[in-house]
Amino acid sequence: MRRFLRVGLAALLVISASVLSASAAAWPTRPISIICGWAAGGTSDVTARLLSIELERPLGVKLSVTNITGALGAIGATAVDQAPPDGYTLFGGAAVHGTWQVLGHSPLTWADYYSWLAFTTPTTIYVRKDAPWRDVRALLNDIKARPGTMRYGHPGAGSNGEIFAMLLLKDAGLDQKAAVAIPYPGGRDAGRFLLAGDVHFISVSLGDVSDWAKVGELRPLANLTDKPMTWEGVSFPPVTATNPKLAAHIPINPYFGMYASRKTPEDVLVRLTDAFIHAVRQERFVRGGLERAMFLDPLFGVESDKMMARVEAARSWPLFEAKVAVKSPTIFGIKRVEAMKWPPHKRGELARPWPERIEATWKEFSRR
Repeated sequence: MRRFLRVGLAALLVISASVLSASAAAWPTRPISIICGWAAGGTSDVTARLLSIELERPLGVKLSVTNITGALGAIGATAVDQAPPDGYTLFGGAAVHGTWQVLGHSPLTWADYYSWLAFTTPTTIYVRKDAPWRDVRALLNDIKARPGTMRYGHPGAGSNGEIFAMLLLKDAGLDQKAAVAIPYPGGRDAGRFLLAGDVHFISVSLGDVSDWAKVGELRPLANLTDKPMTWEGVSFPPVTATNPKLAAHIPINPYFGMYASRKTPEDVLVRLTDAFIHAVRQERFVRGGLERAMFLDPLFGVESDKMMARVEAARSWPLFEAKVAVKSPTIFGIKRVEAMKWPPHKRGELARPWPERIEATWKEFSRR
């Protein structure tokens, strides 16, 4: 009896595996949803929508983008995690998964997702065109003269914008409460409230409001880079010109892309990778990113894991030291970015590896 049961179970497992393989091989047969964890109009949303457009042709199905905001993207990512890991529900937006644990938002991290990263962009301090400050030093001096009276917006607790502003205040010898921080669902929303005069400055991803800078409605005061940058005739001064110590924090600058559960079948991952490569090679995709000051830097395979871990380390420690994070990075084995090795911690070591076929594709792709 037991022998027949074992044979029956073995046969069932073989049939199940065959069905799953056949299903993956046929994938996709219906529309795919990308859940963006940030508000419409920002850099995360723009990236998700650009990808959705370009992925349709190689995948042969429609893709839609839905915005589920909150908890620095963790609410949207949780919805993806709770969906079947069949490739029909993806996550889109900023590569901030590594900060959710220290912030107390979610037990999920980058090790729970495969990441295809498309764009990167610096973090920028913007003011309105009629603001009195001509550089970030003048802004900081005014904050020092009027502690607790000036307000700034950012894309949410734990965001690159919040971290950059906190680091600027700290470097100027100011308390974190010297300026009142106001979180918004995304950088685009922060920009709208800046234009309305509700805040004095914003700290957001450069591309969140770059179009408003292009038409002269906003002015950049400091860019989290160590070199001057010009985009569409707008000059973005490097923060190192006034605050050279902040060069060490350039790794907090965000990447943007799409993400799938690590439980996703291998054949589906291969199809997604091929479609992603098609997308990032399209002139329309590259141009769409540049129009919002996002710069193409495609990563997938273990190279994207390394970048996700780097962003995790670069952000988690400043957040904890500023008492924004509720848990110490040491609890999760997160080392400071300058001390990182690969794999960075046990979670990274135990994460399901990328399929060998995709790693081989990365080697070929990166050589071109």
